Amino acid sequence: MLSICNSFLNKVTKIILLSSLFISYSFSSTATEDFIKKNKLYNDSYWSKLLHYKNGKSEVDSNNFFISKNGKTNLKEELLETIDSLQNGTNNTLCRFPLRVKWLKEKIPNLESKIKKYQCKDLDLYLKEINAKFASLIFPTSHINSPASMYGHTFLRLSGDEKTPLLGNAVNYAAQTEETNGLIFAYKGLFGGYKGKYSILPYYKKIKEYSNLEQRDIWEYKLDLSQEEVEKIALHSYELKDAYSFYYFFLENCSYNLLWLLEVARDDLELVNNFYLKAAPLDTIKILKKYDLIKQSDYRYSKMTKMKHILDNEILNKNYIKSFVKENKELPTSLSLKDKAAYLDLKIEYTQYLRSKNKIEKKDYLKKYLKLLKQRSKISIVSDYEIKKASNPLFSHDSARVSLTYNSDKTYELSGKPVYSNIYDISYGYLDGAYIDFFDLNLKKDDDRVFIDKFKILDISSLSKRDELFKPLSWGIELSYERFKSQEDYMKLKPSFGVTYGNENYFIYALGQSKAYNKLGDNLLSLGSKIGFVANKFEDIKLGLSYEYDKYNKGFKNRNFEVFSTYKIDENLSLNLKYINDNLIKQRDISSFSLFYYF
Repeated sequence: MLSICNSFLNKVTKIILLSSLFISYSFSSTATEDFIKKNKLYNDSYWSKLLHYKNGKSEVDSNNFFISKNGKTNLKEELLETIDSLQNGTNNTLCRFPLRVKWLKEKIPNLESKIKKYQCKDLDLYLKEINAKFASLIFPTSHINSPASMYGHTFLRLSGDEKTPLLGNAVNYAAQTEETNGLIFAYKGLFGGYKGKYSILPYYKKIKEYSNLEQRDIWEYKLDLSQEEVEKIALHSYELKDAYSFYYFFLENCSYNLLWLLEVARDDLELVNNFYLKAAPLDTIKILKKYDLIKQSDYRYSKMTKMKHILDNEILNKNYIKSFVKENKELPTSLSLKDKAAYLDLKIEYTQYLRSKNKIEKKDYLKKYLKLLKQRSKISIVSDYEIKKASNPLFSHDSARVSLTYNSDKTYELSGKPVYSNIYDISYGYLDGAYIDFFDLNLKKDDDRVFIDKFKILDISSLSKRDELFKPLSWGIELSYERFKSQEDYMKLKPSFGVTYGNENYFIYALGQSKAYNKLGDNLLSLGSKIGFVANKFEDIKLGLSYEYDKYNKGFKNRNFEVFSTYKIDENLSLNLKYINDNLIKQRDISSFSLFYYF
């Protein structure tokens, strides 16, 4: 009888205990949910930033970034299910989303005690290895012979010691593709045909990729962020490592998506809302200047810049350069030690360049490279090349432009383009000779009407300078709609190829070109040439002239001579003066005065 009573009492005790736990849990869950609803925590701007919300939905497209199946469009549901999964220990939420958890614990009283705890070994190892205390925005500048890279690129560097930046880690966002066809890449990039993903790599590998392999100078902008803010970037990078967003070349691109990381670092920043139609890498750098986030700019020149400096500034015999560097002949014994050192430095860099371009087998490369290092080690002179800093993109004009023009034939023009830079724009902060414009619309007004005079869908020019070692081909492509020949409307395609020579102060170019005009019932084709000269001796003044000759298939010719000058009034304001003489229809001389405003 006694055993029966004891058994009964044990069951009652268990029931009471379980009931109290259930009531306690239900009460705490209800209290938490009531607190969230009362304070409308799901409407907090920081919660929106953590989920990359803009215009009512998240810009992250992969489902694994959300706990709720409706998380992409429902902030409230995502918050409540996140809390529920933390308390139940489901979905690995505690380890997958450490920054969300950190913020929720700060905002919700007693949430810490209600979370089901477990170990997050991968997260702990990640935080230990990345050791994030300092952050910099890294800007590899434009690549003159690659249209996809003419805008440059940006990524973040996180490091534990500012004195050893190469040991830091790069947080990068990029389209996932192995596409080699440029047209397919451009089409998919414009219309979201690729998945964009965040990745984390050692910084020295990114240096090797951009500075050594692609031969692009790099600007490093140290950010004015506290260690706690930098740690938030590291935590959010971990949350994003397996997620993806559809990549759009003009807006949701490599530079734009880095801004989300900076916004979660400091909750009062509003960066992404500054961009609606396009976000060029240069734009995203300059918006950081607006918020006083940049505390220091550092310049890291590429191996190509070093080679060009030696070629342009050292007093070296050009015949020696060609025979020694390219033909592997021995240096004359009569040379001074300083000159021998310069030749050897140049050849060492050039040999590395050849290997980076797979123009030399690894076995031959190692043999030649080690031989050169041995020769160089015998010369005790330490070469101190005073390589001039490139102009800082941070202080260049913005990438969009509107212009107002008055012509001497009493016509007016209004034009606008969203990106980027052409031959008439001041080149400070841009790669001189690399010009790319999209959607440049030009309206013209004469005595009684306003009409579209020209619409450039795409206009690219790569005027890459040649020298004793490097022989790049200059080229251009233009696709546009314009008024031509008796004021008729044509579609125009203009490819061009040629050569460019010069230095940092000026260059001359010579191009062979063809123009194809098409409208219903009328096709015009031409073959011709263009020569030109551009001077950039002074930061605030740009001068240029060109002469163009085209012979058309229908028996007429066109000669066009142009002189221009652009004067920088302010960082985002310039005055352009132009004189044109041509004889397409009849001999005409036109002078124009334009005001360029950049934004």
